[in-house]
Amino acid sequence: MIGLIIAIVLTVIAGYLIGKKAYAAAVLLVAGVIMLAIAVAFGIGPGLGLKKSTGSSFFDIFLVVENVMSTTLAKLGLSIMCMAGFAKYMDRVHAGRALYDVVGGPLKYVKSPYVLAGFGLIVTQIVGMAIPSAAGLALMMMVTLYPVMIRAGVPKMTAVCTIAASRFFDLGPGSANCLLTAKTANIEWADYFINWQMVIYPFMLITMLVSMYFAQRYWDKKEGVEPLTAEEMASLEMDEKKAAAEAKIPKIYALLPVLPLFILLLFNPVVLGRYGIKIKVGVPTAIVLSVMVAMLFDLIRTRKVFDVMNGLKDFFKGMGGALSVVVSLIIAGQVFGKGLIAIGAVKTLIDGAQAVGLGAIPMVLAMCLVILVISFLMGSGNAPFFSFAPLIPDIATQWGIHTATFLLPLQTMTGLGRTMSPVTGAIVAVAGMANVSPFRIVKRNAVPLLATTVVCLLVTFILMF
Repeated sequence: MIGLIIAIVLTVIAGYLIGKKAYAAAVLLVAGVIMLAIAVAFGIGPGLGLKKSTGSSFFDIFLVVENVMSTTLAKLGLSIMCMAGFAKYMDRVHAGRALYDVVGGPLKYVKSPYVLAGFGLIVTQIVGMAIPSAAGLALMMMVTLYPVMIRAGVPKMTAVCTIAASRFFDLGPGSANCLLTAKTANIEWADYFINWQMVIYPFMLITMLVSMYFAQRYWDKKEGVEPLTAEEMASLEMDEKKAAAEAKIPKIYALLPVLPLFILLLFNPVVLGRYGIKIKVGVPTAIVLSVMVAMLFDLIRTRKVFDVMNGLKDFFKGMGGALSVVVSLIIAGQVFGKGLIAIGAVKTLIDGAQAVGLGAIPMVLAMCLVILVISFLMGSGNAPFFSFAPLIPDIATQWGIHTATFLLPLQTMTGLGRTMSPVTGAIVAVAGMANVSPFRIVKRNAVPLLATTVVCLLVTFILMF
């Protein structure tokens, strides 16, 4: 029990510091090391659980950190960095814009403004699989999709809210949460995508489309449809000129952002393995191949060998950016999780839940609530998810549930928390570009997001538990 109390105190302190904008990776790492040290110094909990010791209890604490760093950087971290580098390179060659031109082209034929907004949401889902950054996707959609919807008669706030909700669904190999879930559950990413996410995603998407239709129409009627100001019209025209300039990119470039997705979904045991073809391609392999193809495309288009070669710098810059922002947070979160395990907090929770007859579903709901609150306060779903995900295998085993089944609703909660938070980067960026309050966006999207989350939980519990 003492270990659980210490863990709660440190978790609250860590949450407070992160909420005050302290560097999340540093906070989680220090808190994790403190718990590891307490476990060693006072013999609290099961201890470090190392297979091989350094010979010194003091240095064993930091050996845990070393083990987390080495395994994360070599596997999950490399995959995430490669995806970030690929996204950066796709931005350089404007392939994301080409993808939007292909999938967003038919929108001009939709006449109903609220139906158009629904189709716009679907477009964001397709493009979002190639652009894993919520803020990056939102900013691109504000330049491309937003003018299309406004010109077609979609009310301003409906268009803004549609784009703001675009990354609620955390799909695609570019999502760090998806990759971490697959690694934690010890399954292929394609397996998680096809056999877990795609099982519930249709229900969630339909719920989102229907609820957004009625919610945005209700709010537009209540608040009134706001006409665009002269400044907004000028900004809209500038966005259209920028989009027109980027539209010179050949349409075939639309294939590039989805090439890794195609390779990963096809060449893995989940798909080709059923036909006896034993080809298994990982994320880094798919990314390197896709970058080479993209370079070839750009070389054929520009015929500038040195420019194409220099463009690869963007790929490595993207990798470095992911290391300092995302991978560092994963490492710190996993060390924090190791600390919770070492100090006995996880075992105490499991034993207590079983003693009072708490079943698997109440346990999932309790953890969902914790992650939801933290994600909302931080405006990010990564830190809480990275911290709690390593704990799930042991918890899931106690109730005989697959780890991926347990993690799926938790991942959805990270999407709900950050998309409903007015301090989320994507929400703030969209609100700033549209010159509206982020609180208005959150208020108008609250019911659709909550309804979709409830459907996610119900479908998960009915079909998978």
